[in-house]
Amino acid sequence: MGQSGDGGEQQARRQGRWRTGMRSRQRILDAARARFTELGYDRTTVRAVAADAGVEPAMVHYFFGSKQELLAATMRLPAGPKEAIGALVEAGLDDLGAGLVRHFLRMWDSSDFESFLTLIRSGPVRDDSTTVLRDFLAREVTGQLAGAIGGPDGELRASLITGQIFGLASARYLLGLEPLASADHETVAAWLGPLIQQLVTGPAPVR
Repeated sequence: MGQSGDGGEQQARRQGRWRTGMRSRQRILDAARARFTELGYDRTTVRAVAADAGVEPAMVHYFFGSKQELLAATMRLPAGPKEAIGALVEAGLDDLGAGLVRHFLRMWDSSDFESFLTLIRSGPVRDDSTTVLRDFLAREVTGQLAGAIGGPDGELRASLITGQIFGLASARYLLGLEPLASADHETVAAWLGPLIQQLVTGPAPVR
């Protein structure tokens, strides 16, 4: 009986440490997202994130490793584009252009996407932040599109589509370029969708 009781106490302690650790991890993520959003990558430090989260810097490194990996973690949003793009691709390529525009507009308008937009807002990114941004796009967007489009120029088409989509983000959300910034989703999709669709299914240019 005593051993059974000791085992239950040990399990309770382990569960308590796990819950405490997960709460600390979430505080670090929240603090990092706020810092990256306000200051950008270069001016954010692990020490400052740790102070905001009420933990030691060693705990930040324990959960996330480097500052680059910490930024990457803040960009893994619950409503990230990977699954949605997969669903659009499975539905067929014929209306993929407009579907992509609608999806990203909804995501940007409804999700906490500030960490990503901060990288664009800060101008030419470099070093670790460049790697994070490139890896995010490759993982969430370009790789899936290239696989779906296929063919010898699938990767180039996918890269061009990604450029169009995130050029839209810059013009609409960062520059506030009117009337694009105030246009409703369906209007933007009606204009930009066919241009992106040309990259998806249109013939390659004659060179």
